Amino acid sequence: MSELAISSTKWLVISLRNGAGIVFNLNDTKQWQYLQPDVANDQSQQKTNDDDDENTSDLNRNLVKFTPDGQKLVINGQNKQIYIYIPSDDKKTYWQLQRIITVIKRASALDLTNDFLLIADKSGDVYQTDLSTTNNVTLTGENCLMGHLSMLLDVAFVRTNDEQEYILTADRDEKIRLSHYPNAYNIEGYCLGHTEFVSHVKLIDSNRILSASGDGTLRLWHLPDCIQLNVFDSQTLTSSAKQIFYGQSSSSDYQSSSSINHSIWKMDVASASDVFLAFSIYADRAHSIYLTTLTNLEKTSNEQRKLTFNSTYGTIIDYCFSSNDLYILFDSHNLLTVNIPSVLSCDKSEYVQDNDSSISAILATKGFHLMNNINSLEVIFKQLFKTRGDPGDSSYHKRKNQRLEEQEEKRRKKQEKQSTTDENI
Repeated sequence: MSELAISSTKWLVISLRNGAGIVFNLNDTKQWQYLQPDVANDQSQQKTNDDDDENTSDLNRNLVKFTPDGQKLVINGQNKQIYIYIPSDDKKTYWQLQRIITVIKRASALDLTNDFLLIADKSGDVYQTDLSTTNNVTLTGENCLMGHLSMLLDVAFVRTNDEQEYILTADRDEKIRLSHYPNAYNIEGYCLGHTEFVSHVKLIDSNRILSASGDGTLRLWHLPDCIQLNVFDSQTLTSSAKQIFYGQSSSSDYQSSSSINHSIWKMDVASASDVFLAFSIYADRAHSIYLTTLTNLEKTSNEQRKLTFNSTYGTIIDYCFSSNDLYILFDSHNLLTVNIPSVLSCDKSEYVQDNDSSISAILATKGFHLMNNINSLEVIFKQLFKTRGDPGDSSYHKRKNQRLEEQEEKRRKKQEKQSTTDENI
């Protein structure tokens, strides 16, 4: 799927195929640029199967992120390469490729500061690389900060109010781990409570995070003690939401009582005048987004809105916040901007907001191919759910047991190497 990201300097990026992207200056949309890395000599283009399996080979996403200061752009390609862009010195372009990072296995999640990049992969490892250097680099085991026994679905760097630094990791095994940084082997604790895979962790402030899961809940946690402050059930939230149609009313999405239909498909948060929250559930992921605030959730005042888009806009590909606005990308090349306070205060059944159509026009007329593999992602999403039954019966448990054996083998070799070194001394 194509993804959106917006920098603190008001540049918007959309990821495209093969590590390409397109950037727009939201302050002046006439300033835009197509970013396509030169991969002619890229050895990673060769087909490799060393880390692929039939169930998880398509889990890598084309993740795009800006550094907090907006001075670096990271685009995750599809061939185990991550591209780092910086503002260009050339007056003819706005961004230039600075360096390429080659990873061991496909990235499943990224987070970054102004100084370094954290890369989580589907095998459960987290790597770190310095962003201050300009040379291309191929990551090795020496760059690995920590490992997990399960696939990682999200990662986040946290600096708490007491200036302690941590890495948050969310995995398929229902857990959120809080590890010290940079000594990630020192685990501070776990946020436990979800009953299915944890797909998202978002920072609310220095000591609180919000998580989303396949179990259909959003959970608020306090750090670093990993205490659950609140749990919000998506079925309750969505059933009490006021539906608002963007533009002309259309038939509502199909709903059923199946538990997977209330699983959290996508979530984003923004701290502005309040902590705004946008999320989608599996049942109506294609045409609807639920909007609310953290204050509303905590007070259970049921002021959330279900914003439903007419099918003429197409399928929702991605969305992200920028201050009080939510930018929403559709596979029809439409890019809409919705003002969250206006939607939350809207009492009508229909809502329309004036939008600058210049970006949508460029996306449509220049022939950029947005990635909309929502059907294959649905299959992958369903595979994240644990297969209930006797341990060892499912492919999930088989892969987990294999991971345990690999970890034990690494530990044994490390001990043997240390013993040999001690004997030589």
